[in-house]
Amino acid sequence: MYSLLKVIHIGSLILWLGPALGSWLVLRYFQQHQGEMSSGTSLVYKVFFLTLTLEHLALCTLFVSGAWMAFGYGWIDMPWLQNKLWLVLLLIVPLEIVDIWLGNWKVQQLIKQRALGVELTSRQQGLIQFYHKGFTHLALLTLPVTVLVIMWLAVSKQPLW
Repeated sequence: MYSLLKVIHIGSLILWLGPALGSWLVLRYFQQHQGEMSSGTSLVYKVFFLTLTLEHLALCTLFVSGAWMAFGYGWIDMPWLQNKLWLVLLLIVPLEIVDIWLGNWKVQQLIKQRALGVELTSRQQGLIQFYHKGFTHLALLTLPVTVLVIMWLAVSKQPLW
């Protein structure tokens, strides 16, 4: 059972990180080369929002499989795992909450409204820009380093503090 849980856990990690990043890079390419309002960019937005859903489902599976291993195998009191959990709770969870709220709800609704011809306010346009630039760039700086530290903790079983 442990091997299956570990495969699910690592597979979920890959599905959490990979597809959404790839679709965001494609979206950025279309935005830069075809423009924000092009039909190609509109199509890529649809795929992007689908991959965000996949990303967040994978994150939930990652959390569930991790919790199952932590409690099921009695690791919850181990210092290396507690370090991992602090990093997850302090860095990953807040970023993902914002990502879910913006990407899966707010920005997605705004993009749909815009595609229907609704004129967005400057505040709404600014929110879209914040999501694609400020927030995403923060996540692109924070998540890889955090995930590498978490992976080091999982492999080495040595606590940071």
